[in-house]
Amino acid sequence: MKNSTKASYNYKKNLQLGYLLIGLNNAFFWYAPWLLFLLKYITIEQVAIIEATGLATSVLAEVPTGALSDLIGKKRTLHLSFLFTAIGEVFVAFNTSYHRFLFAWIILNIGYSLYSGTMEAFMYDTLLSVRKEDEYPRVTSHSQAILNVSIAIASITGGLMFKWWIGLPFLATGLTKCIGLCATFFIDEPTVDSQTFSLQTFISQTKKGFAHLFQRSFVRYTILLLLFGVFAAVAYEILDDVAVVDWGYDAVGIGILYAAATFIAVPASYLYNRVRDKLGIVHIIIVGILILALGYLFSPWITAAIWTGIFLLRVFFSPIRNSAISELINSKTESSIRATTLSTYELLRKIPYVMLASFIGMSMDRYGIKTFSFYFAFTLLTLLLVYISTVGRRIVFMKKRELDYVDEEDF
Repeated sequence: MKNSTKASYNYKKNLQLGYLLIGLNNAFFWYAPWLLFLLKYITIEQVAIIEATGLATSVLAEVPTGALSDLIGKKRTLHLSFLFTAIGEVFVAFNTSYHRFLFAWIILNIGYSLYSGTMEAFMYDTLLSVRKEDEYPRVTSHSQAILNVSIAIASITGGLMFKWWIGLPFLATGLTKCIGLCATFFIDEPTVDSQTFSLQTFISQTKKGFAHLFQRSFVRYTILLLLFGVFAAVAYEILDDVAVVDWGYDAVGIGILYAAATFIAVPASYLYNRVRDKLGIVHIIIVGILILALGYLFSPWITAAIWTGIFLLRVFFSPIRNSAISELINSKTESSIRATTLSTYELLRKIPYVMLASFIGMSMDRYGIKTFSFYFAFTLLTLLLVYISTVGRRIVFMKKRELDYVDEEDF
């Protein structure tokens, strides 16, 4: 057991290195020109197959990688994450073959799955190790701000890089991941319980993640989280990008819009504590659902300018919503299964899109983007109403002060 002086030092150092890793991991220089790059070498149909394969890899890897993080430690898992993503990004930059792109996408999504959940659990456990978990809302707000600034700067810079050499955005992203890999060697493993890795404990860990999400004391939260997460996966994986093009944006316009959106989200990252004190965690998530539905519900009748305004509103609110989701899961989950639980949630929210991707694409093509968007939002709002009037009524209509401290006996 570390002494208090050492623990305090590691606590501060870990947070600073964690912020650095968050910035480096989200410096996606290919954020704007990635599709233009791939279309230089392969067809749009092949791009769709690559994206679907990557998402399927991510879905399949979410829970195993989360369990691995809990079992071998966050530090070693972050080593592997930055190593895999560095290799994958550089591999893309210097290749022109469809099959090699496919291979690279699998490597990349394994790497990003190793990062998913692990970084959140690492930051929370770092605070928990010195009994400062009450600072997590502030830490996660700062993390969200760093994430958004990193994406915005990389998006603009990557567009310029693309003009110099089309592979440069991927190469720059890969080199950034190499810096992140070096940084992971300087972090300290949080002082939480660890287990020796084995197949038996691996399976047990994964079962605990699923069991926690659906235990009686948490299942009503899980349903709300999945209600948002499933529809958000569809929006972020396909609907947003297709809708932007459908509204008439070209490649340059998309890059500017996305960069502007991430910059807009930066100040919102620091409003989480204030909004949380006013609304409470669960109500923040519900507002996030309403904003997600708002832009798409009226798509057939509004203008591009109005849609863009609502889209930017959603982006502005996203750090607040993401921080609420993160705190809800982290604060109600034991350290030993925290990364597993986060990864399990990521798995569950992505599965419906993976299974329905073909149907969704066919519906968009047959009925048009705006009509699909209307039914997408209408379905989301209908399910939210059903949730509020049935299983979610108890937590939705509780007072804010009671809402964040619901225990099993309240159900």
